[in-house]
Amino acid sequence: MTGVTYKYVALRADGGRVTGVVRGDSEPDASRRLRGEGLTPVRLTEARVSGGGVFSFQRVTTRDVVDLTQQLSVLVQSKIPLARGLASIAEQEPKPALREMLRSIASAIEAGASISSAFEPYRGVLGDVYIETMAAAQRSGNLSEVLEHLSDLLMKQAETRRQLRKALSYPTVVLGVVALAVTVIVVFVVPRFAATFQSQNVQMPLVTRAIQAFGVHVREVWWAYAFLIAGAFAGGGLAWRSPTGRALYERLFLVLPLVRRIVIADTTSRFARVMGLGMGSGLGMIESIRMAGRATGRPLFVRECESAAERLGLGDQLASSISESRYLPGFARRMLTAGEDSEEMSRACHVVAKQYDREVGHLTGQIGTLIEPLLTLALAVVVLVVALSVFLPMWQMMQVGK
Repeated sequence: MTGVTYKYVALRADGGRVTGVVRGDSEPDASRRLRGEGLTPVRLTEARVSGGGVFSFQRVTTRDVVDLTQQLSVLVQSKIPLARGLASIAEQEPKPALREMLRSIASAIEAGASISSAFEPYRGVLGDVYIETMAAAQRSGNLSEVLEHLSDLLMKQAETRRQLRKALSYPTVVLGVVALAVTVIVVFVVPRFAATFQSQNVQMPLVTRAIQAFGVHVREVWWAYAFLIAGAFAGGGLAWRSPTGRALYERLFLVLPLVRRIVIADTTSRFARVMGLGMGSGLGMIESIRMAGRATGRPLFVRECESAAERLGLGDQLASSISESRYLPGFARRMLTAGEDSEEMSRACHVVAKQYDREVGHLTGQIGTLIEPLLTLALAVVVLVVALSVFLPMWQMMQVGK
């Protein structure tokens, strides 16, 4: 659901005051929604919610959300009133942002708001999938089971990110150290050697002259290079956050062989797990496909899912709706189609998710094995160029001395 989240104070038909949150495209739209629920709005204020700063150690993390989901599941299973249980959890929570979030949710539930409405202001912290799944679970009445699956989903996503960071940490550190060493050699060492060779009237080869000129230029306008590098990183980050830039990244990922396999396996795993979660929590297939597509975070795949949902709405079968997907492999399509036929879609989705979870783990383990020889080759080329720029003039100087 799109729109703005508003905090409200309203009157019930019996004159009692209630508070909570509602989403709407504007304040008049939010007021209409409240009147449709039999409430008379007294005050509406836009809710501004944040999980903490991006670089803050107090921000709400994925681990925090997983822990909260597990505790919610225990509360529901134990039949403890959610408002009281959440207030108790908030008292023990050390993070201010998470503590305030729990207190606000508990207050909204105690005031009579539904669970999904109470969580709605924190969509930016918890994510669309979390909020929409909670709403579907509440409608279907199997909140406890859905919370367990939701916790498992979040843990799987966190583990995948951890594996990728671990696989990329070694190459990143090596590249950083090598880049620093090469910068020192090119900017400071080679120009000094070149000046010495010039004083001896040695004709320097092209590679030495090129590196010398580059090193001198870097020293003279180092600020421009620093600005260029910082701008490249900032621009890349901004592009990643924009829909158009993210789509460009996705197209690039689908061209790189190993990266393509990882992206497809990870996308399939997320899609199948969230779709199974949606179907199991009472959502229809069309709504589940749309929600699962958004959960993957892949702009191109989101468009595919929207197209598939539209075709399903027009009466197409699932098999034909997803037959042209670039992200769903043949095995996944066959399993999902079989699940549709046997009315076991939720179970089929979980089977597909487990299969591609394993594949993601296997492929991320291969990243280091693939990158190391490529990194070694690149380093060998860099060392060779730098060495030639120094030793070729030395060789010519020795020849002149003879």
